[in-house]
Amino acid sequence: FWVRLAQGDLGVSFFQFPTPVLSLIITALPWTVGLLLVTTILAWVIGNVLGAFAGYFTGNRWLQGLDAAAMVVRPMPYYIFAFALLLIFAYAVRWFPVSGGASFGRQPGFNLAYIKDVIWHSFLPALSIVILGMAVWFQTMKLVVQSVVGESYVQYARLGGVTENKIVTRYVFRNALLPQITGLALSLGLIFSGALITEIVFSYPGLGTLLYNAIINGDYNLIMGITIFSIFAITTIVLIVD
Repeated sequence: FWVRLAQGDLGVSFFQFPTPVLSLIITALPWTVGLLLVTTILAWVIGNVLGAFAGYFTGNRWLQGLDAAAMVVRPMPYYIFAFALLLIFAYAVRWFPVSGGASFGRQPGFNLAYIKDVIWHSFLPALSIVILGMAVWFQTMKLVVQSVVGESYVQYARLGGVTENKIVTRYVFRNALLPQITGLALSLGLIFSGALITEIVFSYPGLGTLLYNAIINGDYNLIMGITIFSIFAITTIVLIVD
């Protein structure tokens, strides 16, 4: 087993015999990276920026409204929120497709028509991940900023006549961002856990749907292959961030 693993041989899929497990993972991986990695980073950037302003400018009514909305959205599980979006925008108003990563029968290619089709199919899954992730980062950053604002070096900068913009960007935001960067590396592990449920809800052709089908059909080689790949991916990302 260890010799085969060192050579990148994860065996063949039982459910899609005799297709190699590695081939199935390579086929599904771009869909997962394109959807979950991009949305995780977007949620991190937007949530931290808005959370920093909410923690510093505590009297702003718009930011207070965002904080109240984040408190409502944050406890919701991925699959509940994704299912609600699916019911509203796919079944009720029918603005977006119900499932899939692209229209049936469309040939993949680097052309505008195919890219627009992929974005159209991935919009609802991406929206669910961005909104939930943004709510988490927003509230976390707000609390960190409120803690940093009370530090002595921030008070000293104010007494020294440093401009408000410089205090926010150079003193508060930069120091509050340090634990958030570590949190980003750890949150990337959600790509191979909670966020994959979103793929299952929307039948998105990524690693989440592949893992779900492997579990349902008892495809142990495929389950082991995806698990091993996720372990290497998460530990490598954490190492790079450190």
